[in-house]
Parts: sequence; structure tokens; C-alpha cells
Amino acid sequence: MKKFYCLVLSALVAFASCKKNELNHTYGEDNGCISRIKRDYSDSNKVELATAVKLLQQNNISLNGLVIYQVILNDSISINGPLRVYQHVAAYEESKGFPIFNSGIGYHFKNGTFETSIGQRYGTLNLDTSAKATLPQIRKVFIDAFKKDGYTIDNRVNASSCLRAEFGYLNLTQDIPDHPSFVKVWKVTFTGYEYPVAYIQDDNRKLLSYFNGLLTLDKTNVSNK
Repeated sequence: MKKFYCLVLSALVAFASCKKNELNHTYGEDNGCISRIKRDYSDSNKVELATAVKLLQQNNISLNGLVIYQVILNDSISINGPLRVYQHVAAYEESKGFPIFNSGIGYHFKNGTFETSIGQRYGTLNLDTSAKATLPQIRKVFIDAFKKDGYTIDNRVNASSCLRAEFGYLNLTQDIPDHPSFVKVWKVTFTGYEYPVAYIQDDNRKLLSYFNGLLTLDKTNVSNK
């Protein structure tokens, strides 16, 4: 009986030890430099931005959740006829104050009157705003992907190589507009750079995408001459 208790106790200790170390063993951590940020993506030309807001309002288009990032107010076209002036307003969506990274919609007007829109609007998502992953866990996923990137010219990094991580949402089924599937994600880059950029799912630390900014040629499709 004593031997049985010892075996049970040993098993419980081992289980407790696994549970304690499970997070680090599964995901790992990198305690190097990383900061959480929130970027302002709105059009930097505040005069044109204000005009675009007024244009949307005059055409009864809701501004709720919209972040306007590009405005073209004087797209003049005249082909064997009267001069037509078009306006274009491009925006992405936020939900509960956080960006939907791969959202996007364009509103197009002729002489100030709405003509058409391109893209889909989702509204407020049924996801909360709390993050599960820690910044060291997110850094570990990004740095591992970066070190495997054979196309990066200088892929040497250390603890002082700073990253910036932005929390938001991503639609995993963007090619199926009628069946969106949103998850909470982190958008990660090196501080001061746009590329490489990675999107990492928050709840399971899955690397959803990694792009180093380079468009490479598939060598398997090139014949040697």
C-alpha cells in the first residue's frame, strides 16, 4: 500500500510540474525588447480628412467604427463630355477601439453624391478586447519566424532588437465575404520598420502569416539555361 501511495504521489507531482511548465514548454518566451503600441492610421491630412467626414455624413453613411486612411477629393475626368469630379474615401474598420487589420472599404462619389462602395463592412465584432498572450510569448514566435527567414539580408537579432506589437482582429476567411471568421491577433514588426511583418493569433500563439516585404521568384518554375 505504501508503494502505491508513493506512485500516486509521484504521478501527482509530475502532473503538477507539467501543468506549471506547460505554457513555457509549449509556447516559449523571449524576454527581449518588445512594446505594445496603438497606431493612428487615419489620414494625416486633417483638412482633407474633415472634408471626407462631411462628405460621408451628407450622404448618410455612418462613421461608426470607420477610420479613414486615404482621401482623394478632386479626381477630374472629362472624355468627350462634361467635366466630372469624383471623390474617393478609403477606410478600414475598428471594433471596440481596436483595428480589424484586413478590413477595407472604399466609398466613391461623383460631384459629391454617393455612387458606389467596394468592400464589406462588418460592424462591432462579437469578440472581447482582452489579450491572452504575453508580449514575451509573442516575441518568441516572431523571432523564431525571423530566424528561419532565408531571404532576409541580415537576420541577426539579440535581446536589444526591439519589436512593436499591436493588438487587433483578423478575418481568417476574407475570401468568403458572407462567412467571416474573426480572431484576436497581434501584428508584429521591428520598431521603425514596416517589414518583416507577422500576424500571430492571440489565443494559441499560431503564426498566421509572415512576410518579409520581398517578392521572391519560385526557382522550381525556372528552367536552367
